[in-house]
Amino acid sequence: MSNSQKSKVGIIGAGPSGLAMSLFLNSSTQILEKAKNPGGHASSFLKEGFTFDYGPHIMFSKNQAVLEFMIQSLGANVQKCRRNNKISFKNKLIKYPFENDLKSLPPEDNFACLKGFVNNPYQAEYPHPKNMREWMLKTFGAGICDRYLFPYNEKVWNIAVEKLSMAWADRIPNPPSDDIIKSAIGFETEGYLHQLYYHYPKKGGYQAICEAWAKGADIQYGFNVRSIERTKQGGFIVSDGTDGLEYSGLVSTMPIQELVKCLRFSVPQEITDAINRLIVNPMIVVSIGIRGVDTDQFTAIYFPEADFLVNRLSYPCTFSQGNAPEGHYSVQAEITCLPDSKTWNLNDSEIRDHVRNGLLSRGLIKDPSQIIFEDVRRCSRSYVVYDVDYESNVMKIRKYFDDQNLHLVGRFSFFEYVNVDMAVERALKVSSRLNGDGQSQAPLLDHQALLDRALAKIS
Repeated sequence: MSNSQKSKVGIIGAGPSGLAMSLFLNSSTQILEKAKNPGGHASSFLKEGFTFDYGPHIMFSKNQAVLEFMIQSLGANVQKCRRNNKISFKNKLIKYPFENDLKSLPPEDNFACLKGFVNNPYQAEYPHPKNMREWMLKTFGAGICDRYLFPYNEKVWNIAVEKLSMAWADRIPNPPSDDIIKSAIGFETEGYLHQLYYHYPKKGGYQAICEAWAKGADIQYGFNVRSIERTKQGGFIVSDGTDGLEYSGLVSTMPIQELVKCLRFSVPQEITDAINRLIVNPMIVVSIGIRGVDTDQFTAIYFPEADFLVNRLSYPCTFSQGNAPEGHYSVQAEITCLPDSKTWNLNDSEIRDHVRNGLLSRGLIKDPSQIIFEDVRRCSRSYVVYDVDYESNVMKIRKYFDDQNLHLVGRFSFFEYVNVDMAVERALKVSSRLNGDGQSQAPLLDHQALLDRALAKIS
C-alpha cells in the first residue's frame, strides 16, 4: 500500500454528506460507497420512463450561501418553483401551513383555532416548555394542535408528542400572531417563507445534485464496509472482507447502528447503549405513474387522518416535468411507521390497494384506468426521531467518535433529521474543524471560500 493511500482521509458513503466532506476537506480523500451510484438517501430511480426520488427532496434553505452552492452545482440543469402545498382536513384541501388558512376550515373549527390562539392559557402554564406537546400548545393553542399538529406529528414520528424533544422546536417557525388572526378572518397570508420558493433539477431527479458533486470526488463503488481496525499510527484500515484500505483519518456517513458493528476495537458499553436507544423509523414509498395531465399541480399534500396510512403525497412532475414522459404525470405516497409494525408487515399488494383506494376516494386520482404502474419500495431507515432522550444520547456518541478521530456526518451517522442544505452546513463545520482553520463555530458565510473551491472542483 502506497504512502499516498495511507495519507488519505477515508469517507464512508457517497450521499450528500460524504460528497460534501470530500469537496470541502483540504486533505486528499477517497469515498467508499456500497451502491453503484452516488446519492444515498437522496438518490433517485427510474421506472418505465418516470423519475422518482426516495421520498420528495427539494432545494430550499435559510442559508443563501449554501443554497447558491447547490444551485450553481447544477449549472443549467435547475429550475425555480413556487410551493403549492395542501393539507387534507375533513375531506377538504386547505393551504399549507395549517395556521395560515384557518378561513378555509368549517366555521366551528376556525373559531376554535382562533380562540385557542388568542386566549391561550398554555402561554402561562408552559413558560419553559419541556417537550413538543407543551411547546406546540404554548405557541399555537389547543385548537390548532388538536386538529392538525398533534395528529400529524404523531402519525409521522410514531410517538406521542409529549415524548418529542424540544430540539425539534427549532425546525418549526414561530408564526406572527397577526398572520394567524388575518388567516382566520379571510386575509391571504403565507407561512414558512423560506420554503415558499424552491429549486429542483430539470432532469435526473434529485440525484442530479450528487451526480454533479461526484465529479470532484475519488469514489470506489461497490465497497461494502465490513470491518474497521485501528492502526498503531492512529489511522484506520477499512475492509470489505477482501481488500483492506488504510487511511490517516475516517469520516462515516453510514448508519451509526451499522458502523458500531464494523468496529474491531472496544467501544464503551455506555456508548453502545446510547446507540441502541436512538430511534429511526422506516418508510414505505409508493410511486404511481399516470397517463394524462395533472390539472392540480400541487407540490405536496399532508394527511393527518389516522385511517389513511399515507402521511404525505408529493407530485414529482410539479418539481420538474422532466420526471415523466410527455402526456403523463406521477404521484408518490410516503408511509412512515414503526419497525416491524403491522403497517411495515403489510405486503406490497395490500399497500398498493390501500394507497390507490385512498387516493381515488379523495378524488386525487380521477380515473383508475389511467394508472400505468404502482411501485412499492421500502426504506429501512428514513425518519430520525427526536425523542426526549435524543440530545443526551447523541452528545455522548458524537464526543466519543470525535475522540477516536472517526468523524460522523449525515442523517443516520451524526444522527440528525437534515435536508441536503443542512447536510452541507454540517459538512462545512466539520471540514473547517478538520482543516484547522478555526471556523467551526463561525457564521457559515465565513465558509464561502470552501464553497467556491468545491464549485471549482466539479466544474
